[in-house]
Amino acid sequence: MEATPLASGLGFPEGPVVLPDGGIVFCDGNVGELLLYEDGAVDTYAVTGGSPWGAVLGADGAIYVTQGGNVPGSGDTSAVPGIQRVRRGGSAELLCSEVAGYTLGGPNDLAFGPDGRLYFTDSEAERLFAIDGSGGGELLLERPGTYPNGIAFDAQQRLYWTESLAHRVCRLDDDGRPTTFAQLSDGHVPDGMAFAADGRLFVSATIKEGVTVLSPDGEVLEEIHLGEHATNCIFAGSTLYVTATRVADIEASERTGTFWRVETDAVGLDLIPGGL
Repeated sequence: MEATPLASGLGFPEGPVVLPDGGIVFCDGNVGELLLYEDGAVDTYAVTGGSPWGAVLGADGAIYVTQGGNVPGSGDTSAVPGIQRVRRGGSAELLCSEVAGYTLGGPNDLAFGPDGRLYFTDSEAERLFAIDGSGGGELLLERPGTYPNGIAFDAQQRLYWTESLAHRVCRLDDDGRPTTFAQLSDGHVPDGMAFAADGRLFVSATIKEGVTVLSPDGEVLEEIHLGEHATNCIFAGSTLYVTATRVADIEASERTGTFWRVETDAVGLDLIPGGL
């Protein structure tokens, strides 16, 4: 699979989103913005403040963002960890900063589920949550010592998430119990991920410096080497767009973030639409 760099000199890019017109929006946690890659150039899409970590496109046309809060490196000391809703050129609307009585510590990645709710990981608090449009929500899981990170649903609409400190990908089974889908080596620190329609899972791996391709049974099939710390990815047809950085620490001041295109032999699984 051939990887091509599209942009460099970014801060700490994360959470890419494919727009209906083909443009790609992604977060930059060091500058507190959503950036737009379009026609070979990068421009500001919207200002979120703080450190946006993940983003997903809603059926309402808005982009939903996990706001990490006052992460060192962003230069913003006023942002509150929570879930934001953003439209191009508009101000960020804070939807929630606590769920079911729990104050959010650092939401990281998010995905709409088959029930219409928005599911997300809170890496700092090491929890998984789901919220709905009425302002209600629930704590799904507590995962101490694991740093839950990326999140996605497969074709069977089962919930998956990565656990960076435990070097694994987990799944919530039909009985409501979490199970290990893939135990990776210590050289893997899994981050965001994207499913292909054939069941393969493409997992961004920071220390592994690329994307690890897993079989539908959780076996490692291939490593797509970028030479940089991959943070997240998304499909647009057979093209996989990947955010990455040469420095794995978001506190670093160097602008070493990059944005990549990978031509694959897969077709991305359609994301579940939603909007709060």
